[in-house]
Amino acid sequence: MDIAIHLGAHCTDDDLLLKTLARNADALAAEGVVVPSAGRVRPAIRKAMQARGGSLMPGGGQTLVDELLNGVADPDGTRRMVLSYEGFLGTYATVLAGTTLYADAGRRAETLRDLFPGHSVAFFIAIRNPATFVPALFEASSVETFEAFIAGQDLSRMTWSTPLAAIRDACPEVPLTVWCNEDLPLLWPEILRETAEVETPLDGEDAILRDVMTATGFHRLETYLRDNPAPDLSTHRKVMTAFLGKYADEAKIDQEIALPGWSEEMIAGLSALYEADLERIRARDDIAFIQP
Repeated sequence: MDIAIHLGAHCTDDDLLLKTLARNADALAAEGVVVPSAGRVRPAIRKAMQARGGSLMPGGGQTLVDELLNGVADPDGTRRMVLSYEGFLGTYATVLAGTTLYADAGRRAETLRDLFPGHSVAFFIAIRNPATFVPALFEASSVETFEAFIAGQDLSRMTWSTPLAAIRDACPEVPLTVWCNEDLPLLWPEILRETAEVETPLDGEDAILRDVMTATGFHRLETYLRDNPAPDLSTHRKVMTAFLGKYADEAKIDQEIALPGWSEEMIAGLSALYEADLERIRARDDIAFIQP
């Protein structure tokens, strides 16, 4: 069986991938794809990962798969299972706990892979500009002040290429697919289909675009696509790009960050570091980078 594991990252998904695929459960099941609920997956994975302090008992991997497939009408007909959780690589408290983002990414990815011996594992992850990622992490944390939250952090070392390289080193045979959270409105249909490994359109592929466009603009996009159906995802993306460029809701796309010390100069500097980091990631031939 293929095990597609969506690793997050934090503050990039809010379980939308899981919820959207769950809305398509019947259609996906007809194609042999199962998306277990978060309530089933997360406790089972957490318990299994903790057990790796020793090692899984013989057959433990299949026991975990059976537990995750419990209640599935046709488990023997399942060819792919999709697991999604932003906490697979760590908790909110540990994202910045080391000298880099997700300092424990390699070990945790290796543990996840080893939970499914005999199955084909693939990793998927969204990354995000640290200029907005760090403030979003703070907002989601329980730390009272932003100063305390970033105290001791070397912002110049907050690169995604480092944890991604750690995942590659730990699991060189596991396919790794990466995309930028900033591109999600244009990539969402492709992300859904890539993760589930299906070619047919899914309900909810317009969810993110609807959220970042004006109501008038989105209605015009719907009308255009109804009268001019896109023959493939590439054409569909070009249409979305054109309409988003004209009808984007700027209040939702360019949200102001009002935190002490997080100046325009800081944001510009981190954004420049992010762009340079993206070039390093794109240059790797062992990472599938999805971009518009």
